[in-house]
Amino acid sequence: MRKAGVAALALALGVTTAGCSPKTSTFPPNQNAIYVSRDGELYTAIVEEYDPSDTGYSTEELKAMAESELSEYNGEYATGGDVLAVSVADCAVSGGRASIVYKFAGAEDLCRFTEMSQDVRNHPESLMVTTNAANIAGEDTGTWTDARKKETAPLETVMKRKDLPMVVVDGAVTVQTEGRILYYCGAVELMDEYTARVAEGTAYIIFR
Repeated sequence: MRKAGVAALALALGVTTAGCSPKTSTFPPNQNAIYVSRDGELYTAIVEEYDPSDTGYSTEELKAMAESELSEYNGEYATGGDVLAVSVADCAVSGGRASIVYKFAGAEDLCRFTEMSQDVRNHPESLMVTTNAANIAGEDTGTWTDARKKETAPLETVMKRKDLPMVVVDGAVTVQTEGRILYYCGAVELMDEYTARVAEGTAYIIFR
């Protein structure tokens, strides 16, 4: 399989900054990131800069290249239903910026596809979308931080409101959540209210 960041985009590397709205983050993402919705849908965004004077790029051509690449993966890892293992959710080429957003049937497909396509910026060693109530109780996850107060949060505070969506990710990736991040644990740097950059190891990210 060709490199997603090279074969699909065929552009020089570049990272953009995140944008957000008061209650939900920007979708499609305008940064290289794994995007997680409140109901557990998973996406990856590849965003690259290019010279606006170069007219050799078009949305149609970029989408056709991406879908050609995906057909190989979907043929090998069919879900057995109507839902594709990976699909193109959004594609745009405009004003010196090109982006592709992939949607995944599940975390396993996201981890596998990003590895096979050598999308190193969006490849986690493992990924799970769950809730705080389902995955924290009785487990020593480490020290929690209140994202808004920027101070340590006791576990009872983290668990006070149950069934909040939570991402458990292992690897150096950027995670953008649909809702505002409330608490996190691990080697995490908050880039904004909705974006967490994981430096290494396992991180837990709880959002609204």
